[in-house]
Amino acid sequence: MRVLIASGIDGFCHRYGPLHWAEQLATQDIAATVRAHSDPRLAADLEDHDLLLLYRVPDGDWIRHLCGRAAALARPTVFAVDDLIVAPELPDPPLLRRRGDAERRLWHDGVRRYRRTLEAADALLATTEPIAAVGRELGLPTALHRQGVSAIELALGAAARAAPPASVPGRVRLGYFSGTATHDADLATIAAPLTAVLARHPEVELLLVGAVTPPAALAALGERIVRHDLVDWAELPALVATCAASLVPLEWRDPFTAAKGAVKYLEAATVSVPVIASPIAAFRDAVRDGVTGWLAADDAAWEHALATVVTHPEHAAHVGARARSDAELRFAPAAQGRPLAAFLSSVVAGLRAAQRSKLGRVARSERELAAMYPGEVARAARQPAARRDAYAAPGTGVSASLGSGQRLTQAFACRHDGLCRVDLHTVTYGLALDHRLTAVVRRDDDTVAATQELWAGVAPDRDWLAIELPTETDSAGRTYRIELRARGTGERNALSFTLAATPAAAPYTLDGIPAAASLALRSFTAWPPT
Repeated sequence: MRVLIASGIDGFCHRYGPLHWAEQLATQDIAATVRAHSDPRLAADLEDHDLLLLYRVPDGDWIRHLCGRAAALARPTVFAVDDLIVAPELPDPPLLRRRGDAERRLWHDGVRRYRRTLEAADALLATTEPIAAVGRELGLPTALHRQGVSAIELALGAAARAAPPASVPGRVRLGYFSGTATHDADLATIAAPLTAVLARHPEVELLLVGAVTPPAALAALGERIVRHDLVDWAELPALVATCAASLVPLEWRDPFTAAKGAVKYLEAATVSVPVIASPIAAFRDAVRDGVTGWLAADDAAWEHALATVVTHPEHAAHVGARARSDAELRFAPAAQGRPLAAFLSSVVAGLRAAQRSKLGRVARSERELAAMYPGEVARAARQPAARRDAYAAPGTGVSASLGSGQRLTQAFACRHDGLCRVDLHTVTYGLALDHRLTAVVRRDDDTVAATQELWAGVAPDRDWLAIELPTETDSAGRTYRIELRARGTGERNALSFTLAATPAAAPYTLDGIPAAASLALRSFTAWPPT
């Protein structure tokens, strides 16, 4: 069996969904191809895959075409989701109540589109019980497949735990890892018990990671509140390892919040750090209260668990060690790969159509698909199962358009061995481009590492375009440059590139002339064997 995964979102969710599932399936000798849901290559990919897995993919003309083609080829479709974004009847989730009307309308339109994709699918893969319940109510074959950890995450966690302590001797650090700027209200739910414990124990400090505003009572504690910027996921274990416990308070009685997964338990468990968490269903499944962490439903339970960690740090460390063993046993790729493979195999066996229609035998070209579904089809790049290396985040500025015969270059430094991909953030302004691009990646000795021919029509508008290259085994410490040339732009010369929010060491050049800014760029290196 071969599984085709169309991913509707990048970043953290993409890693915990499609990338983890691909790794889990690989432990069962099942190959998976992962692409962005907008990628036109998906239509041709269906020919040699057995099942289409749609992760957080909203309904649209292009997706309906793709699902129709899958049906014609007797390829069942499975919708997969890890948030309760398929229940239009739900009230606004907490994060939305603090937004404007326009954002709320956009959210609800997205929920309706996700729901339509779900209703058109043959089955549902859900990460929590409340989400699975939606599929069962619709009469769909539904699997509850909880979020897990990758082999690399386990390895990074072990390395972080083995490293020398980074915290201040004599201090007990509690950590709150917000991730995004939407968790102020979650932290506020434990302001009273947290403030009480910190007031009684001057050796305790609170680490706040990410864009979170602490309640006034906590902010008043001054230097005992340690702030840290959001870090890349590969650097997170080292930060979590400085803590005696990871705090996961939630507005847990809200139905949207109650449907979330237990990722924070997994992140902490990989480094043998226990969590204290609100008792949503996923945490009740993941955490054995008092054994692999603590569940706290009210202020008294929070204060008791916090005091236990602070006054008995050796016991907290023992609980964290058991959480690590639990992650290795229940949430590792092989353990999760078996039930995932079994469910998808049952979908293929039970729902495959008996006949193929004419549509199933006709594969349209990428150029035709982009013309048929303008704005919905592009090779938007999703993060690969690799380590992010160079990163210049997109800003708001845009480069000059790359005209026919011109050469645009951008240099970047590589920190690790194993360079395997370079992404540029492209801008098309929504126009149907119809010219050719040649991308060349050169080493610092001017030799060519890779050459790739692209049709400009597949470039996404304000998203990443990937340039693949054979793995460079000795890339650490080297400087590379990516060169782009355009041919035949004519009047449709509109491919530009997003400028980096913060200038890199070297500006980009156009026909050898340095610009005043650098391009948004990210590169990836292959992980060393674990």
